[in-house]
Amino acid sequence: MKNIHERHVSISHVVLMEMGDEPVSTGVIKNNFGEVMTSSTVLTDEDVKIELTFKRDEKVFLPVTVVYNRETKQIIRWE
Repeated sequence: MKNIHERHVSISHVVLMEMGDEPVSTGVIKNNFGEVMTSSTVLTDEDVKIELTFKRDEKVFLPVTVVYNRETKQIIRWE
């Protein structure tokens, strides 16, 4: 259960960073729990899609997709 919580915290943290003033765009973010690989795509003038993949101890988990509005900072979809 602890590993699942750490994965969710890591992904949520990167989403918050991306939605902040200095977006990550594309790359790898390393933290104490593992690595989160990110890739961002601008869908419209307002909407951005972020694909995040978590990796720990050579295990790669299924990707998470988040679509958010850049102006309102609201998450539209989290899959």
